Amino acid sequence: MHNHKQRRFIKRLIILFIWLSLVLTGSLRAHADQSSLLHYKLNARLPSFQLNKIGGGTGQEGLAADGRPSVIMFFSTTPSFRAIRAIKLAEILTNLSKKFQRRVDFMAVYSGRGDIRKFSDYITRGLINIPILDDRNQEIYRRYGVFMLPIALITDRHNRLQAIVPYTAGIERIIGNNLKLILGEWDLKRFKKSLKTRGNQEKSKKEKAYIRRINYGRVMLARGIYSAALREFNTAAQIMPNSIEAVVGRGQVLVKMKKWRQAVAAFRQALKFNKDNDSALSGLGFSLYKLGDTKQALPILENALICPRPGIEVIISLADIYEKEENFSKALRLNKLAISILRGELGQGVSQYTPTTGH
Repeated sequence: MHNHKQRRFIKRLIILFIWLSLVLTGSLRAHADQSSLLHYKLNARLPSFQLNKIGGGTGQEGLAADGRPSVIMFFSTTPSFRAIRAIKLAEILTNLSKKFQRRVDFMAVYSGRGDIRKFSDYITRGLINIPILDDRNQEIYRRYGVFMLPIALITDRHNRLQAIVPYTAGIERIIGNNLKLILGEWDLKRFKKSLKTRGNQEKSKKEKAYIRRINYGRVMLARGIYSAALREFNTAAQIMPNSIEAVVGRGQVLVKMKKWRQAVAAFRQALKFNKDNDSALSGLGFSLYKLGDTKQALPILENALICPRPGIEVIISLADIYEKEENFSKALRLNKLAISILRGELGQGVSQYTPTTGH
């Protein structure tokens, strides 16, 4: 009972902290810092570890004290969408291991509690040939402060953390380019050039009008002029009916207006265009949560949590659902993550954040 009261107290503190941050900084949609784990930031030296192999092979492997650059993938197989992404990422790391041969160590750390037999099948069939390491007690997962799965950590030969890459579109290219920089194949100038969007093609009048309406809509949304924002997004949708940004924008305005059912309809429509759209998943899960439909909201919010930039509303909503289900360890972990994100945003000085449509 005492611990339950403590958790309730922590939750009230979080709500107060969020309220205070909104009062001090205006409208805010914080996102997870992609440049740090909960316990280590970029260029920090990660502690070495050794874990037992599972799913193929015996003995131990892990991150050596000093050696070669490493790519460490953390993954789980539950819920099912995590298993699908984890298998895909492991296949990508397998391809990269062939390209970089023995110059980089690749490994996958299993920090879940679900069934790993499907992974074993892929290993047996030769589709995955990187070592799978057993962290089912989550010792390394907790020591490092990992909070999204699947995720890839990239270190240099001295175990200094060089990049954190959540599962996202183009992840093979992102990891590969980071390794080329670490190995000295590329200089910094070439690496930065690889991050830029590839050549802008000449846009038609229709496309330019659509982009202009989308940008106006986002400005109005950021300023809290919701009726104008809704009008701009609706106009954009009329110009290009099969484009997702306008529909996502409409949903985000409806969330601000607390029109939850209409927001649900908008985000569901957006997901018909792209079932993996980060903003649509986040908006749909949050809107269902606000309607009290936690059964539908839970798997959607869990999916949204592993997006590259999960919104603070996703984290808080998911923590609340876990608490109601008496899954207090997960709830407490997400509450700590929310506080960490908000502290970071307030400490750096918050700038207005315009939601993106993601991938």
